[in-house]
Amino acid sequence: MTAPSSDKSSSGFVDYAAIRTPSARYNRGLHLMALLTAAATFPLVFMGGLVTSHEAGLAVPDWPNSFGYNMITFPPSQWIGGIFYEHVHRLLGTLVGVLAIVLLVHALIVERRAWVKWLSGAFLIAVSVQGVLGGLRVIWVHLDLAIVHGCLGQAVFCLIALIATVTSRRWIEPPAAPSSAAGAPAGRVLRLAAIAVALIYVQLIVGAVMRHYRAGLAIPDFPLSYGRLLPPTSAAELERINQWRIQQPEQVDLNTDARGVVGAVNRYRDGQRQFTLDPVSMWQVWLHFAHRVGAIVVSVGVITLVVHILRRHRDEPWLTRLAWLSAALLIAQLALGVLTVLWRKPPDIASAHVAVGALLLAAAFVIAARAVRLGGQQGSSAALAPRRPAGSAEALPRPQAVAGRAC
Repeated sequence: MTAPSSDKSSSGFVDYAAIRTPSARYNRGLHLMALLTAAATFPLVFMGGLVTSHEAGLAVPDWPNSFGYNMITFPPSQWIGGIFYEHVHRLLGTLVGVLAIVLLVHALIVERRAWVKWLSGAFLIAVSVQGVLGGLRVIWVHLDLAIVHGCLGQAVFCLIALIATVTSRRWIEPPAAPSSAAGAPAGRVLRLAAIAVALIYVQLIVGAVMRHYRAGLAIPDFPLSYGRLLPPTSAAELERINQWRIQQPEQVDLNTDARGVVGAVNRYRDGQRQFTLDPVSMWQVWLHFAHRVGAIVVSVGVITLVVHILRRHRDEPWLTRLAWLSAALLIAQLALGVLTVLWRKPPDIASAHVAVGALLLAAAFVIAARAVRLGGQQGSSAALAPRRPAGSAEALPRPQAVAGRAC
């Protein structure tokens, strides 16, 4: 009698899409559709950052229409100022929704794995909820909905990245002898990647709260906080820095729109537009400081993950490529964060900071998914390896050699 099969490998991983089984067959069209949807979702995240940076979330005051027009037929001649960013954001959201429908239909037709079909359905639901949240934020003029809308967008991007991963040929038809099968177990990669994902996502939530509650320049210097290691802790210190913020005008070129930069009072002097930094509350200052501390924590988590992969799984390109990408994204993200402060929060830099953060989150998420797949392969390889009785490994060859000489 044969033992019943188990859904779990000997390494403890659930072996999704088992090696070359009839239940998993690579479909190039479905994978390309998932990649196309992911490629359309990323600019949607970036455009959402531009909407926030330009304070254009309410530039189009009605929904689902745009100034009474159908969203699709809204005249391009009226796409001016903040209306451009908000309306393009809506159109991109509509495009992603259509692609999500096509992806689900395609998966229902050609995909054999039920859980991948459920993932595609979950993506369509998430995109729909995301669109409704964006619309309710306009109708109800509710700032907290804007924060939830932004944070859910990051999770939606991770979901489509996962679908693109699990529909790839490498996931469904892995090498017959995976390079990691005899190397370090992938379980530690999964744990480190999961920690990195959690840290990055919490950091993105703090960043979203900071942006929407206008705390992006609550500490306008770097790397210190008003010339000190810690920001103000007393009402007297807060009063002092607010006086400084009001009395220190900063100049920008007349062609620069300072309204979307700091939302401060503008005035003209000597042919230049001047603006002063708004007064801030203790909550805003420490929220900004928490985001800086979070950047350090995230850096430690991502660097630990990258170093572990490059040291213990250097022969597995499926992991090392994403590790190098994560390292590059981390450097870019830190640089964009510093420039956002030093350059007084220009909309394009601040929005790029949001977009690169989404890429870093998705990269860590995909590393975790690939670690699960590699763990399943390692378990399958271990289960298929021949086993000898205990104590017989060295005893078997010697009797054969003796018998040969006797003959």
